[in-house]
Amino acid sequence: MSVVPAIFVLLSACAPLQPTEPRIVAIGDLHGDYGAFDEVMTRAGLMDENGEWTGGNAIVVQTGDIADRGPDTRMIVAHLKNLQVQAEASGGRIIALVGNHEGMVMTGDGRYVHPGEYEAFVTSGSEASQQGLYEEMADDVIAWYRGQKADATEKEIESWFYGEFAPLGRAEHRLAWRPAGEIGSWVVKNSAMLKLGNVLFVHGGISAKYSGMTIAEINAAVEEALSEQTTERGAVIHDPLGPLWYRGLLRDPCEVAATGIDGASLTVEEELDILLTHFGVERIVVGHTPSLDGIKPNHNGRVIQIDTGMSAYYGGINSFLEITEEGVFADNAGVAVKLDEPGAPPNDLCQAAAAP
Repeated sequence: MSVVPAIFVLLSACAPLQPTEPRIVAIGDLHGDYGAFDEVMTRAGLMDENGEWTGGNAIVVQTGDIADRGPDTRMIVAHLKNLQVQAEASGGRIIALVGNHEGMVMTGDGRYVHPGEYEAFVTSGSEASQQGLYEEMADDVIAWYRGQKADATEKEIESWFYGEFAPLGRAEHRLAWRPAGEIGSWVVKNSAMLKLGNVLFVHGGISAKYSGMTIAEINAAVEEALSEQTTERGAVIHDPLGPLWYRGLLRDPCEVAATGIDGASLTVEEELDILLTHFGVERIVVGHTPSLDGIKPNHNGRVIQIDTGMSAYYGGINSFLEITEEGVFADNAGVAVKLDEPGAPPNDLCQAAAAP
């Protein structure tokens, strides 16, 4: 009897199993709520009760808007940075995208900064930093305040500045969000758009205006704008048609898109057709626009909305999107639902809807 078959059997038994594709987990807007972050990451099997990485070779995509509306941004970012190192050591990855609120804070728009965000930076030197910030800005602050109230005294203006405009910790918060700062240096290096397989991840959405650019070019433009902390309205990080802000892909499919190509009118479905073809994907996953009752597929599953208002500010539900070899699943508060495969609608969908 030949020993060759036996050798092949032995080699086959010893051969390593073929690696499976890593699972992809996408998490939407967190808005400063560490409790929501902790619960979702733990429930998704990505970290243990001590906050250590347990996700193996999983790829986690957080689609931006970690900042604002809640008090825990600094804590979430610090934990994510630590988990990124742990995940990489296990063959996994954690990728955080840039959201419009990261862009706002980095360019000095603090309208939605929670007071707890400043408190997280308070140290024994905060009073001195506060005083230094006032001295740096005093001329502009006094001029602006007296434009509102001409007879205001400098003491009154200084009290307002310390109490409302620059509470303790704000100076440190501002420094942390500069391009070389503790948080800003991390945000600047994050992408605005990410393609994994046949899925495109982006915070807000993307309009046909950007269908002439590659993902790399868009990401480079976002990085440059953040690095320069530009406040120009036409910049990519402030553009309502750009990746941080666009909501147009979640509108009615037959509605005219916010932008056309070469002046031509497009429906949202036509715009989506152009974008999917240009970027070579079947789905686009977005955050930014809350769906408080859970993850929502739109346009025959071609756009998936994963911002479910997890932050206590919104009172939504904790959720995550999971992509595995078995399919695409929405986990809404522990209830997993398989999403249908994406399918293009009939070409005459909008014409038929408009017919008398």
